[in-house]
Amino acid sequence: AEMSVWLKDGEVLEGEGSWQTSPCSLRQRSHMVGRGANLQGPSPSSEGKRLQQDCMSKAEELFSLCDKEAKGFITKRDMQVPKELVAQQVLDWLPQFLYVCGCKRLQGELPLTPEQLESVFESLDRERNGFLTPAEFHTGLGGWMCVCMWELVGMEECDEVRRMDPADVRFTQLLMKLGADKLFRHQSELFSLWCGLQRDRPDLMSVLEHVLSHAVALVQDYQRERDSLEQTLRRREDDHDKMVRSLYEDLENQIKEEREKQDFDKKYNGIGGGGGGDDDDDDLMKESTRQGDKREQLLQELRTREQELEFTLTKQRELESKIAALGHEQVEACRQNQKLQCTNSELREQLEQSREELDRALQHLRFLQDMLALQHRRKQRDVLKVSSNMQKERESLNRQLELLR
Repeated sequence: AEMSVWLKDGEVLEGEGSWQTSPCSLRQRSHMVGRGANLQGPSPSSEGKRLQQDCMSKAEELFSLCDKEAKGFITKRDMQVPKELVAQQVLDWLPQFLYVCGCKRLQGELPLTPEQLESVFESLDRERNGFLTPAEFHTGLGGWMCVCMWELVGMEECDEVRRMDPADVRFTQLLMKLGADKLFRHQSELFSLWCGLQRDRPDLMSVLEHVLSHAVALVQDYQRERDSLEQTLRRREDDHDKMVRSLYEDLENQIKEEREKQDFDKKYNGIGGGGGGDDDDDDLMKESTRQGDKREQLLQELRTREQELEFTLTKQRELESKIAALGHEQVEACRQNQKLQCTNSELREQLEQSREELDRALQHLRFLQDMLALQHRRKQRDVLKVSSNMQKERESLNRQLELLR
């Protein structure tokens, strides 16, 4: 089975190279091609898109031409690793394209020198594992294609890029800082969440960055584990193929030797008579038994190897399922974060309303307390006044009573 698939239309992988580029950085260009919906300017022109599609089509043809056995990857049997890296020279458009796409099987079909062809595998095989998958082939090719497309459509596209939304630039820088600019294919939901937090809750930006960093670390760990398992699987497949070929060769040699021995014994018995025929038959029977036992042992070892290979394939499928589940969990986590953000906004609004109502209630309470205090003071003054009047009347009545006496 193929270890990876070809890129879909419109996807450009980021690559490395030593040729000259225009002022806009290659990383920003590849990111903008993948996330063109977030730009403030127009998308790349139809001419640039057509060029990109032509480059991808040419890359598929060249890879298919190299991979004549349809293995899904190119090994060292298909391309030769040079002893030292040959410096990449600045070439014209067509030679440069052919240089990036070249391989040993194309030496007779493309006008390139052997040194240029040998330096291609060294530049593309950055992991030094001795083989190239279609994705790695595109990775090495994507950088040059992106540069070529943007240079052909003109410097106006770069001016459009310079007028990007500052929020999009900061978001891109954040993903590049975390190493997640290549992991997330659909970044619109994550970008909307990032903008919402930056606008409403800047204090939660560190939490989002921590969550993204943790998710990126998990995905990278799974990818490294998957790559390691794929390499182990390929090595076991090669070892299994070698072992099977060796077993079949041993079986064929044993069968051939047994037939030659039987022919020789028949011929010898026919010439020498029947005197020692019984002993020869016994020896032949013992030899056949030994050969059968050895053949059975080899077949049992072959079945064991096949079981190990099946177990490895099962582990690979389980790992791929885990990676897919992790991707779904990341999408669900983004949705839950958005939902929690909306709930948090609603709760904040309710809290503000409750605070306003509480302030109004406190103001009304203070007003009532002031009114009660005023009424209490008035009553006290009235009581004092009434008491004073009553005292005066009492004194007046006492004087009148004394006069009457």
